[in-house]
Amino acid sequence: MFNLFWRLFDIVLLIWRVFVIVLKDLCQWLVPPKQETLHDAVILVTGGGKGIGRKLALYFAKYHPKHIILWGRTKTALSQTAKNVQDLNVNCSYMICDVTSREQIYSLAKEVEAKYGQVTMLINNAGVVHGNSILSSDPADIENTFRTNTLAHFWTVRAFLPGMINHNCGHIVTVGSLLGLTALNGAADYCSSKYALTGFTESLREELKSMNCTGITVTCVYPYHVDNDMFAGITTRFPSIFHPINEDYLVGKIADAVLTKREKIIVPKLMYLYALASSITPVSAISSIMKFTGVHKAMDQFRQHRKKQ
Repeated sequence: MFNLFWRLFDIVLLIWRVFVIVLKDLCQWLVPPKQETLHDAVILVTGGGKGIGRKLALYFAKYHPKHIILWGRTKTALSQTAKNVQDLNVNCSYMICDVTSREQIYSLAKEVEAKYGQVTMLINNAGVVHGNSILSSDPADIENTFRTNTLAHFWTVRAFLPGMINHNCGHIVTVGSLLGLTALNGAADYCSSKYALTGFTESLREELKSMNCTGITVTCVYPYHVDNDMFAGITTRFPSIFHPINEDYLVGKIADAVLTKREKIIVPKLMYLYALASSITPVSAISSIMKFTGVHKAMDQFRQHRKKQ
């Protein structure tokens, strides 16, 4: 009887804790928490030469971090972005890095720490999409997708996390995708790689909590279709309602989540409803919604656009 009482007490206490956490999270939507400062931050951005990575580097430069390091494959883009950041009176360096290479990541990580000190914010942004069906995909493209979109996160985190743990201080940012929460016809490799990131990020967060590393934050961002070159050509049946999100808008949301230490965000907020519906609604119902909105043929237009280039 005594043991039963304590079990019931534990259940009630758990319900209360969950209620408080949910209420606190809802309050943050209404009253944003205080933003952290970045004056002593050493920030590393993968895929930092162009697109979202470039704009994240420029956005965070406004907060005058100690140093920003850009990793990417294109020297011209990296050097230009580094110059733009330096024009804002922020130290910025770049390194040519193929994130599909574990050895290159480990080697450059040691060089980074030797030159600039411990990385305190790791932004895993590099990504690739090929956009073919499972049967028509080139095996090399499938492997490249997972090496870039998934395995690179393992290697960068393994390279920089030990230093963060030693100081119990750091922030790991995963730029994922809404396609890491729901599927899309014709993008199985991309969806699979982003689903894997969801598992990776949530597992990493739990591992850190089990080690009582309270000073390390893990943030995962799930954006809807972004209006950039990566997914150029994709359209839906109702573009005025389900229009692609602007890169600058997304970068602002990512930065806000990082600066307020939010652990998970979906952009735009409307897609929280879709993510919830896809989790609890019958598969056939979600398929019907995709057909109605034209999403089931979105990658067909994407491939047609790429063929024209």
